[in-house]
Amino acid sequence: MSTPVPIAWVSCVGEKGGAETLMMECLRVLDRARFSPEVIQLRPGPLEGLLRDLDVRVHVLETHRMREVHKVASAILRVRSIARERGIRLLHSNGFRAHAYGGTAAALAGIPEVWTTHTVEQPGWSTRAILAIPTRHVLANCPRTRDYFVGQGKPTSLVWPGVNRAVLEAAAAKCGRAMLAAKYGIDPARRWITVGARLQRFKGQDHFLRALARALPNAPDIHGIVVGGSLFGQENEYQRELRELAAGLGLSDRVTFTGFVPDADLAGLLAASSLVVHPAMEEDFGLTVAEAQTLAVPVVAYAAVGPAVILIPGETGWLVPVGDESKLATTLAEALASPARLREFGAAGRIRVEREFGADAQTRRTEEIYSMAIGLPNAGQTVPNR
Repeated sequence: MSTPVPIAWVSCVGEKGGAETLMMECLRVLDRARFSPEVIQLRPGPLEGLLRDLDVRVHVLETHRMREVHKVASAILRVRSIARERGIRLLHSNGFRAHAYGGTAAALAGIPEVWTTHTVEQPGWSTRAILAIPTRHVLANCPRTRDYFVGQGKPTSLVWPGVNRAVLEAAAAKCGRAMLAAKYGIDPARRWITVGARLQRFKGQDHFLRALARALPNAPDIHGIVVGGSLFGQENEYQRELRELAAGLGLSDRVTFTGFVPDADLAGLLAASSLVVHPAMEEDFGLTVAEAQTLAVPVVAYAAVGPAVILIPGETGWLVPVGDESKLATTLAEALASPARLREFGAAGRIRVEREFGADAQTRRTEEIYSMAIGLPNAGQTVPNR
């Protein structure tokens, strides 16, 4: 039997967001007979423990900012040293900033790098500088991102983020509705409607609250749940603004703000909900949309790029024009008025997500790209854009 090929992901952060969830699900189902994974974490944080739970070796660097040029250079040299010391044959940069480190370190170490991208970047000198760093292949998370990097002259493939149904269902099974109601102070007699995303304005939690207030007269038995908090220190004041908005709308006893919750609790809250709402104005994928549907929970979402691909209107969920709060409110009322349709859409969504957006498919595709980049025997000659 051949020895597994050592590869290492490069993560810019020490906390778990959507990009880090993608990485973890890929590492969870990676073929360890073919690849031996490690992670180089560019700053400390709880992500390290989550990765170690997956039996992944983690190298943690000191915290620094990208404007501290000398520290960035030192971190890049440290990534190169780890790659050489550990015999790493490929670096996998997770995100745009991570490519500044992984792409440069890979070039210095004389090994290939692949690069997972999560969004279209804004023009500017820093974007141009990072795009100028060579990469062997870009893994794009949606068609818009793929088209952007193809337009930048990068060899690019579409690799959908993957959702692991078995992991989600096992987590949800540990957290019953009664336990969650007691833990977070949610009325167990009402139907739950959940929003799950970090608290940033573009995620639209304020739109959800205003739509909820308008929908309540037609659905008086509902209770809203806002899951999430400020991530990476961004927009810390937004949570206070949301609580003040809820109070002003008369929703103080009809909405629960949970903050960040453990993964098992999030899965349990989604599974126990009658409906999940995703009112993000910008979203290249929408992990919560896919996770809810994996748990057979239907979704109402603004028709941003990712949700518009994941959901099929009238079959697996509802899409609302981005920013249309009035339509969001009427759609919530419409959806909640038909429990049979909720069940029907939830069941259809589970089938679609497992087929199109499963973690196994994502990881097998990623392994193909690793093989191509490293030049392993039996690897395809090219991995086409698609």
